[in-house]
Amino acid sequence: MKKQKAAAWMVHLYTATGGIIGIFALFEAAQGHVRQAFLLLVLTMLIDSTDGLLARRIRVSDVLPNFSGAEVDNLVDFLTYVWVPVFIMGTQNLLPNTIWLAVPILAALYAYGQVNMKTADAFFLGFPSYWNIVALYLYWLRPEPVIAVLMVVIPAVLTAIPTRYLYPSKNQLLRRTSWSLILLWFGIIIYLLLQEQPDLNLVLLSLLCPIYYMVASFYMDRRIRRRLRQAAINSVPESSSWQGGA
Repeated sequence: MKKQKAAAWMVHLYTATGGIIGIFALFEAAQGHVRQAFLLLVLTMLIDSTDGLLARRIRVSDVLPNFSGAEVDNLVDFLTYVWVPVFIMGTQNLLPNTIWLAVPILAALYAYGQVNMKTADAFFLGFPSYWNIVALYLYWLRPEPVIAVLMVVIPAVLTAIPTRYLYPSKNQLLRRTSWSLILLWFGIIIYLLLQEQPDLNLVLLSLLCPIYYMVASFYMDRRIRRRLRQAAINSVPESSSWQGGA
């Protein structure tokens, strides 16, 4: 039992490491070292993608029932997926006016305030606050002001729409395809962040993974909704006909 508890605490420490790295990413961003900040954020994403797998393997919730790794994970995620990316958006003038920074902040607060942000069948419900990815492509592409605003407004609107989004580390649906593309995406992103002048064509190519994620999520949500609707129809008994006697 001691070994199990030690292993469970090590998993929690692994999760918490993402918060430490996230703070250093904030320090790098504050000093104008944006590529280094994003590299550190990529590292926190890798931790976030794997800590849940370890936690379920070791059954940390059973071994340490009075300590919530999920709450720790949420705190770390808000730092690395929201606060640091928004800070980069503001300090690097990635939006036409700083007032637009309120959009991702409010959207993320709304998302994390939802008690069903993660569904029982292992999906995210609403856009899962990937503001680090939005900030990364804003930084690389430097689009026109209207496009930049749309890049934060559209995900914010999607946050409030209860659509299921793939949760690759928990959900088995499209798991192999999703993980293959995600690992490829990580490799391309790290390579691009190591370049002072990244290849724009490779940046655009890397967008295929986020596009796949969105399309696959909408597709799976539609399939599940259709199945649930059909199940609801099938569960309604056919009304028996009644004929009155003369």
